[in-house]
Amino acid sequence: MWKLITIATVLIGLSAGQQKSSPQDPIAMATKNAQATINWEQATSPGMKAELLLLTKGELNGHLTVTYRLKVTGAPENQRYALVSWPIMFPDPVTVMDGLVVNPNGFVVCPAHSTGTCAKNFDGAEVKMEFAPVKGEILRGALVSADRRSRIFFSIVPDPIIKKDGSCSLELVRLSPGYELVLVRAKGFPANENVAFHTQSYEEVHDASVKTNPQGEFWAPLTPFVAGKQSGTASVVAKDPKCAPTLSFNWGAGQ
Repeated sequence: MWKLITIATVLIGLSAGQQKSSPQDPIAMATKNAQATINWEQATSPGMKAELLLLTKGELNGHLTVTYRLKVTGAPENQRYALVSWPIMFPDPVTVMDGLVVNPNGFVVCPAHSTGTCAKNFDGAEVKMEFAPVKGEILRGALVSADRRSRIFFSIVPDPIIKKDGSCSLELVRLSPGYELVLVRAKGFPANENVAFHTQSYEEVHDASVKTNPQGEFWAPLTPFVAGKQSGTASVVAKDPKCAPTLSFNWGAGQ
């Protein structure tokens, strides 16, 4: 069913009974996924940062391809790290490889003759991360040290879906292959103010008043599916007296 998930300051779309559902409940799982994505980079150890730097961008069979290198600051160099990824089609993060180090220039490399699993593809070389993302898809990753004291989380949307109106914008972040779960990120609104937030999929409509944070932003997780429908179009509007960005997207089979 079409839902505007209740987390943070977004307060419509779930009854009290649904909020207490078991972890296997689809809405509960979607809520957990959405909140984990919103908090992803905030889980980084203090003083540390990771940044994906674009190396190449192209097309393969009509699809976008990107290659990144990973630059880290503030993390100890005397540790071995595991690279963790959380693809949108996976319910949980997975470890991609281990045995990595941060070199003196801050780039992530696999040492020569490493006993870690990184040696399979990157023995003695810098790690290059290649992706073929779909539009709006978020790439989530992390480096975790062997002693687990250093955790550096990072994410990027290589091909974003953004609609603007004046200084305000809405971005659609895809969290599942068929847009079964999405995040709407609003930016550029007045700080600490209530914004009218409207969503519709078929005849199912939700309206809420959402308060922005001190940076004039808010997140709104949505599950756009409607009972009895295999696909459809959803629309989203965020409105205050000065701007009203609007976006729409197709969900379901074939997306």
